Amino acid sequence: MKNSEPEKIGKFLDIILEKRGFSTQISRVGILDKWNSLVGNKIAEVTEAKAVQGATLFVDVQSSIWLTELSFIKTTLLAKINKGLTKEAKIERIIFRLMEK
Repeated sequence: MKNSEPEKIGKFLDIILEKRGFSTQISRVGILDKWNSLVGNKIAEVTEAKAVQGATLFVDVQSSIWLTELSFIKTTLLAKINKGLTKEAKIERIIFRLMEK
């Protein structure tokens, strides 16, 4: 007779999300919560990660000076962000936008 112990719902949900292709986007959206720890206090004080659309991260920046500065280190920030993501979930670009006042 087969052992009929119940399966954990989390395991079932992981399978469904993976099959539907949602797990990649969920991983990407998780960056929004991790933004401050990924970029450090100095950058976190003047930025806010707002959204992820596909493989693009949108970040609001407090001033045009910071916007320019961040554009110079975009490649470094992408490397930090992508370090903990799977190959499929990598962020391909960051778009910095000036915050509305």
